[in-house]
Amino acid sequence: MKEKNKWFLKFKSNPMSKIRLFCFHHSGGGASTYHRWLDHLSNEIELIAIQLPGRENRFSEPLTNDLNEIIFNISKEFSVYTEKPFIIFGHSLGALIGFEFVKAISQLYSLVPQHMIVSAAKAPHLPLQRKPLSQLDDISLKEELKLYNGINPIILNDNDLWILFAPIIRNDFSILEAYKNFGLEKILCDILALRGIHDNTVNEKEIRAWSASTTGKFEYLQFSGDHFFLKNHQKSIIDIINKLGRNNAF
Repeated sequence: MKEKNKWFLKFKSNPMSKIRLFCFHHSGGGASTYHRWLDHLSNEIELIAIQLPGRENRFSEPLTNDLNEIIFNISKEFSVYTEKPFIIFGHSLGALIGFEFVKAISQLYSLVPQHMIVSAAKAPHLPLQRKPLSQLDDISLKEELKLYNGINPIILNDNDLWILFAPIIRNDFSILEAYKNFGLEKILCDILALRGIHDNTVNEKEIRAWSASTTGKFEYLQFSGDHFFLKNHQKSIIDIINKLGRNNAF
């Protein structure tokens, strides 16, 4: 019997869907980040969230910060999803992993998404401007995480929870800090870039620079809020995705 696909998590199977939405989570997060999106997502779109090892339903598995290994496994498992058009969404670290995934499946299957939506992430060819966080001591790391305003304060204040989650957070930050994209390799699909106007982890110039990563159209939208502006604009963002899935246009 074929091993169950662990990298792609379906919250609700939708075999009658016309298009799929693949979502990549942020540093320290997991696939469950996107579970509530089902409340507003069109019935014509099937949501599938990528789940990296070492968290949530894969908590017992070892973490990996080897991006090549991650992309290899996700791309291989994608073979069962090649029959329908699809959209890619990635937030923060998820945007960069999603970008590398699009490059990989373009080579492996000669497929590209109809659209790629990148959120709260610098363009892949730009160097990381902020200081590395993965090697900070616990006190310093907690202070930095408060600036992102996306980590549950309970995790920061409960030592037992912190012991569980800190390795995941450090692992994911180390992926971002080691990431290198040499040159200006472009993907063959439209890119929509999103940012919270008060996000102090990535500026507007770094977001708009995604325009250099596509041969297609580029659009930039900003929202009120910080790095995790998605929380307060969930319906608006999903409305955009529904429109993309229906009309294939921004």
